[in-house]
Amino acid sequence: MAVNNNERRRVLITSALPYANGDIHLGHLLEAVQTDIFARYNRLRGRDVLYVCADDTHGTPIELSALRQGITPEELIGKARESHVKDYSGYDISFDIYYTTNSDENRHYAELIYENLRKNGLVIEKEINQYYCEHDKRFLPDRFITGTCPKCKAPKQYGDVCEVCGATYEPVDVIDPACGICGNTPQMRSSTHIYVQLAKREDFLREFINRPGVLQSDMRNFVKTWIDEGLKEWCISRDGPYFGFKIPGTENKFFYVWMDAPIGYLSSTERYCKDHGGSAMDYWKKGAPAEVVHFIGKDIVYFHALFWPVMLDNSDFAVPSSLRIHGFLNIQGEKMSKSRRTFILARDYLEKVEHPQAAEFLRFYYGSKLSPNSADLDLNKDELITRVNTTLVNNIGNLHHRSMVFCERYFDNQVPAAKWDDAIASQIESAAEEIAGWYESGDNKLVVEKIHALGSIGNKYFQDSKPWESIKAGDKDAAAIVIVTCVNLIKALIVYLKPMTPGISAGFERQLSLQMGWDDYRFSLSGHRINAVEKLVIPLDDSHLNALFTPAAQS
Repeated sequence: MAVNNNERRRVLITSALPYANGDIHLGHLLEAVQTDIFARYNRLRGRDVLYVCADDTHGTPIELSALRQGITPEELIGKARESHVKDYSGYDISFDIYYTTNSDENRHYAELIYENLRKNGLVIEKEINQYYCEHDKRFLPDRFITGTCPKCKAPKQYGDVCEVCGATYEPVDVIDPACGICGNTPQMRSSTHIYVQLAKREDFLREFINRPGVLQSDMRNFVKTWIDEGLKEWCISRDGPYFGFKIPGTENKFFYVWMDAPIGYLSSTERYCKDHGGSAMDYWKKGAPAEVVHFIGKDIVYFHALFWPVMLDNSDFAVPSSLRIHGFLNIQGEKMSKSRRTFILARDYLEKVEHPQAAEFLRFYYGSKLSPNSADLDLNKDELITRVNTTLVNNIGNLHHRSMVFCERYFDNQVPAAKWDDAIASQIESAAEEIAGWYESGDNKLVVEKIHALGSIGNKYFQDSKPWESIKAGDKDAAAIVIVTCVNLIKALIVYLKPMTPGISAGFERQLSLQMGWDDYRFSLSGHRINAVEKLVIPLDDSHLNALFTPAAQS
């Protein structure tokens, strides 16, 4: 992909909103790191970047959890947000704003979008049969019904979506339903609910999913199948009691959480713009000169590829330019599961991995495996150690340390004032466009492979040139050419790695008293003074990870 170095683009970037009723785990971190790499890359290119996220705060699970804890829902989501922000910051996730869907801005846009759906004839009301729990004296929202998926027959699935096959369905279609609160079999009662007629926007949705860059090819075919099977009416209301926004003009109906949750992207933008100047419509108005890029898991594609675009387009808001969809995270070849002790929280990783660069290593490891597809990824202890040590320690770290120590020892703490090897500089120059293209498309795996290959070229060049022998022979000028070349090569690799490993890059920048942007991959240092040399990377071994990957650590 050709990239114009002088382009100035406005890019709104989002991670999916984590639910406020749970902790941040390593699966959440996979998506946050993937999104953050893209945001940092775009900032490195000098683009106008806004990276927004928020807690998804509404729904019956929040209300019930608060009741069990003896606190208000507002107190519960406040505590959750504080915990989530702390967890993400431990991994250098660079949100411009981390907000909440329980906000005045979110209420405003939810009501506006609903009114436009109604005004444009997409809303109908229907009386339906709905599960009611006699024991708990309440209608049951879909997430408080469990049973067997009507499509793939997987047991213990939610009442609206199957986490095994990805199918969505109505709670009444669930086989052998049970109340998610008490476990009793619920009874049917009638209730009037509000629906959006997605089928009326079928032509728009077919056109939308086929726009270049909106969906990866595997996901485009997946979504097309849903459309081909016939778009179902989407219920956007829930009976009270329900923690959320009351639907205007109703007595006891509330917006379904999936109605107002994605609006959190828009309302978070609004809050940021209120606080920093500008307008949310600079990003969200239809026709605005901006890109909207959502990073999501494959389990919520239906909502983002069908519901959300209809909501936006119907209110003259911009629809997403791109949906970047990733797979699930497995741990040591197993699905993340509390019962199998393969469910690792973000804070557990930081507390139990006894290494000062633990977070940086996880960022790098995820980056080294991420490609623009929805294949599942596996976190494997041995592979983590191997990838970190092979590329970061033995390749890049080794070339950095031996080159910088040479500057310190033989060139009076300076990068030699010499002309570099143009053949090496040319390889770096030609790699820049490739690496930029992979960052653009989200193929971080290829970025890492290319960086490793360039590091190997540098180490071979250093070893074959033998600058230590030149020093012994009194030919300091020959050694200077080698060292100035290697330092500039390392500088380029650190720039290329900066979106993935900001901590390692910051360490190198401190050693050179530089703040590097994308164009600093070019060879430029000659006669530049350096600060005290420290190793950029400390090796990783089994002892650092044993506490995390033993069953007791995850119990």
